[in-house]
Formats: sequence, structure tokens, C-alpha cells
Amino acid sequence: MTGSSDGSLLVAAAITVAAPLIGSAATAFGFRRGSPRRFAVAVACVSLLASLAITMLWSRTDGAPFVFGNRLGGGRLVCIDGITAVLLPYVALVEMSILLVAPRRALEQSSVPRILFGAAATFALFLTSHPLLLIVLWCATVLPTWVSVRSTPGGTAAARVFAIAMSAALVCMAVGTVLLIIDPPWAAAAGWVGSAGGWLVAIAVMVRKGIFPFHSWYPALFSGATMSTALAATMPQVASYTAVRLLIGHVDHPEGVAAELVVLSQLALVTATYGAALAIVQRDLRSLIGTLAMSQSAMVLAGLAGTLPMELNGAFCVWISSGLALTGIGLVSWALESRAGPIRLDTPQGRFWDAPALAAFFLLFGLSGIGLPGTLSFVADDLIVSGSLDEQLHAGLLVILATVLSGIAMMRGWFHVFGGPVDSEGTRHGILPRERLALTILLAVLFLLGLWPDPLVRALDRATGRLLGVSVAAPDHGMHDLQDLLQGR
Repeated sequence: MTGSSDGSLLVAAAITVAAPLIGSAATAFGFRRGSPRRFAVAVACVSLLASLAITMLWSRTDGAPFVFGNRLGGGRLVCIDGITAVLLPYVALVEMSILLVAPRRALEQSSVPRILFGAAATFALFLTSHPLLLIVLWCATVLPTWVSVRSTPGGTAAARVFAIAMSAALVCMAVGTVLLIIDPPWAAAAGWVGSAGGWLVAIAVMVRKGIFPFHSWYPALFSGATMSTALAATMPQVASYTAVRLLIGHVDHPEGVAAELVVLSQLALVTATYGAALAIVQRDLRSLIGTLAMSQSAMVLAGLAGTLPMELNGAFCVWISSGLALTGIGLVSWALESRAGPIRLDTPQGRFWDAPALAAFFLLFGLSGIGLPGTLSFVADDLIVSGSLDEQLHAGLLVILATVLSGIAMMRGWFHVFGGPVDSEGTRHGILPRERLALTILLAVLFLLGLWPDPLVRALDRATGRLLGVSVAAPDHGMHDLQDLLQGR
């Protein structure tokens, strides 16, 4: 990397974090009082453009990570690699879409600073691999969520469950990370201290991702918080990023803490299948979205624990595709709730007449999350299933089963929300321009990456090769299948 490229990457990273941080402070002191949406969306757009600049600058490099700051425990203060270049624009797009679709009452002067501060903390977390800074940013991303849930009418119970789960996760994360620094398990002379640290970090990841048996807070958050809070807290998948940096992010010693990854993988597979099955029997729309989000999040972790580049590649693609699809579904549901109140799934609601455009978006996002040809999830499912079947037969079968159950739950939800008797004389609610814009962008990205996956998959190919210590130029089992997929064979 040249010096000018390094400087440009650092400037773009600083803008990505500073824009929402400054915006949070400005709105907290009353700037744009009464109409904070445009300002918040403008701030989010700045971060999105800066993150895309990072992606473009990174695509012109040789693939070596850009690091800044002193090294500690295998991490740096600023770390920009292929994973950051791919995931950061995804997180920024999710944050911007939330701000665009949020109903007016959800963007009060007191809530916008929390949303922007949480976004800044999340961006900063995805730009670092420093162990101690990861701990601080875990706290910084949890606090706005807890405050928001606690201030939501009827959200006291959900806030309590969330606080208990996150407190346990933060303690395990802090203690485990310190132990990893003291006695790195990837070092030749590692002892039981580092091993204990690895297990504590793995438990922290399990709790924060809602992996069985620590999953109860996940659907509770979607039921008791605003949709913006639930999506912003879960869609970036902070715990997955932490697992990448602390458990599999040491290229020189790829064996790392493999025992923890194996356990995480198996429990994640169980959670993905269990969550998808649980989604089929939910009686309200928010619970359906919460359990589906729990299932898809677990599938990402199952793929990250793989030992094949193809499986990790699929996990990152699932990370992005499921995140965009679930964000779209959540925002459509939020738009419906703003018009008609809570949506039950006990009986068909007949909402198609009321909101046909939202019905179309709901269906397209639902299909986009379960492998619709032409979308990114089609590529992601092929990669992760092929990688899982190559490595472990039962893992591939569980991934397929979870996908099938998710599809059943999604279609059941769509028919119960939009199907059934309609009131042709009732009021019809047209989709708002800002809602159409946000949902169209999310859907367009899913189809664009699905129809033209080559740049994304090749970038992830380089990134996963570095994570596993595999030369990207070396022929790897499964890579030929990947090339066949990209070339349409």
C-alpha cells in the first residue's frame, strides 16, 4: 500500500465514525430541533459514502491489512482489511435505512442522539481489532440499546432481560479478553490461562448472539423495543465480528482456539434450526422477525467456525444477505405497525388491500432471505451449504433444514399478514416516498450482489484466505465450485 492510500483510508475511517458522533452531539444540544430526520439521514449518508470510499480504496490494494497504532494481543487500534471493507458499507446502509423509514414519533429529539451514537460506536468497532478497545466498544454499543428499550412504553421487562444477558456477556468478554492478552493461546508456550480466556470470549459471543441456551433475550428485544433499536442492535452482528478478530483472526497461528470454535459451530447449528422451527409457531409479527433473526444470526456463526475458505465466504455472504433481508422485513413491519398497530398472526389480517406496496416488499424481502435465485442469498446458501457438506454432512443438512423451516415461517407470516378477507371500503395507506426509497435501495443491493456477485465473492475469497492462513493463489477444495457458480456453469 502506498502512503497516499494509507492516509486516504485513515481519513475515510475517521469520517465514517466522526460524522454520526458529531451528529449525535449536535442533536443532543438541540440542533435541528423538531425535524431531526433530514439531518440524521444526511449524517448517515456521509458515513455510508465514507465507508464505500474505504471499499474502493481497499479494492486497489494488494490485500495486506492496513493497521494503525500499537500492537496488543494480535490487534491494532485501527485495522482495515477485506472484512472491514465488505462489512462496513453494509452496516452503514442498515443504519441509514432505519433512519429513513422510522415513523415520526420514533425520531424524537431525545432518541436521535442515541441512534447516532450507537451507529458511531458500531462503525468504530468494525474498524478496530484492538482487544481492549473491543471491550470498550461492546459497552458503547450496548448502552444506547438498553436506554432505548427502557424508555419504550411497555419495554421494562425486555430491558431487564437485555440487561441481564448483556451484563453477563460484557463480564465474560472483559475477563476473557484480558486473559487472552496475558497468555495468548496462539503462542507456542500458551497455558491454561489463555485457554480459559478463549472459552470466556466464546461464551460472551454466544450470549450476545443469542445462541442456545442464551437465546431468550433475542425475541424479547424485538417484542419489547422499537424496531429501530432491535435492528440496530442485532443486524450488524457485533459478536460475529468479535469472534473473527479474537478467535480466528490470527493468521500466523490459524489453529487459534479451535475447540471453542467447534463448540460454537455446533450450538449455532442447533440454534439456527431451533429458531427457524420456533418462527413457524409465532403469534405476532415482531416475534416472527425476532426468531428468524436469531436463526439467521446463528447460521452466520456456524459458517465462521468452518475451516474451509468457501464456508467462511458463505458465512460472510449470509451475514450481508440475511441482514439486508431482515432489515427490509423489519422496516416493512414497522411501517405497517405505524398505520394499523401491532400485527397478530393468529388469523389472516387481510392487509393486502390496505398496503399492497408493502405487501410486495415484504414478499420480496422474505424470498430474498431464503435463497431466491438472482439475490445474494442464493449465492450465500450455495457457498455455505457446499462448504458445510464438504466438511461435515450433518452441518450441511442442518443448514438446509433451517433454510426450509425459515421459508415455511416466512410464507406463513406473509399469508397471515396480507391474506384473508379484506375491507374494500377501508382506508388504503400508500407507501411514503422515504419508505419506498429505503426499501428499494435495500432490495436493489440484494439483487445487484446476487446477479453480479463476482467482486464481493472475490474480495471475501482474499479475506477468508488470510484469516485461515491459506494462500489465495493456491488451489483450494471448493474454490473450483465457486468459480463455476460465478461463471454460471
